Amino acid sequence: MTVASDVKTCTAGLKQAEAVFSRLALLSSDPEAKRLFHESMLTMQEIIERMNNRIFELENEEPQYRGS
Repeated sequence: MTVASDVKTCTAGLKQAEAVFSRLALLSSDPEAKRLFHESMLTMQEIIERMNNRIFELENEEPQYRGS
């Protein structure tokens, strides 16, 4: 596996975690838990955006990583 594919795999896992936090926020009846899950989802979104930026950098710096 290349670095780029590892970063993409990690990003996919983060997207899955984001979806779980979103679902938990919607399903929770406890306002504090709902807030916590929502904040966690937003944090995941920020991390995913940073990871996507890193993927872009990797693909531009190292053309052999494109599409892997």
